[in-house]
Amino acid sequence: MKRRATPYNPGMKRSALILAFAALLAAKNPPSGKAFDASVEISATFLDATATQQATGSDFDKAYTVIQVTVTPRGGKSLLVQPDDFLMRVKSDSDSSGPLSASQAYGAGGGLVLHRAEETIGTTPTTMGYTGVSAANQKSNVSPETIKALQAKLLQAGKTTSPVNGLLIFPIAKKKHRDLDLVYTSPTSKVHVEFR
Repeated sequence: MKRRATPYNPGMKRSALILAFAALLAAKNPPSGKAFDASVEISATFLDATATQQATGSDFDKAYTVIQVTVTPRGGKSLLVQPDDFLMRVKSDSDSSGPLSASQAYGAGGGLVLHRAEETIGTTPTTMGYTGVSAANQKSNVSPETIKALQAKLLQAGKTTSPVNGLLIFPIAKKKHRDLDLVYTSPTSKVHVEFR
């Protein structure tokens, strides 16, 4: 029994090539953003689950938002870099959170930090539940060496006159990059980075 030959269709081949090229461009150009003020420039890249796995060795069950950030002092002055000066805001619901340490990300030590909204009607904004951050007691099966290796990849605190970079891990389940606003409190203002 002879198989029928599929007719050559240059349009289909061209479409396949365009789609493959678009996928390649998307892989090479992840969502990123840049903003600055008189004292600092912040460049940030949003990591998807695959990039997070490659950068950290885990996708954390897609429970976190992971950002690669570069902090560059401006104006010829030194800058004290503190990861806690960063805040991730979710535009759609006004939730926000600071970054985690490696031990918090793996649920070791002080427990796994969860980010969730809770009912706030009739309450005052003074509880952990109101801010959307709560601690859950959980034992980690991750080795101390793994936690130490991840901590070394995170943005480190310290004074610098040159660009420094590292990862920031936020306890916010994966959102679309356009729904996020990375806020950095600099010595002179609040710098907002949007991802495009």
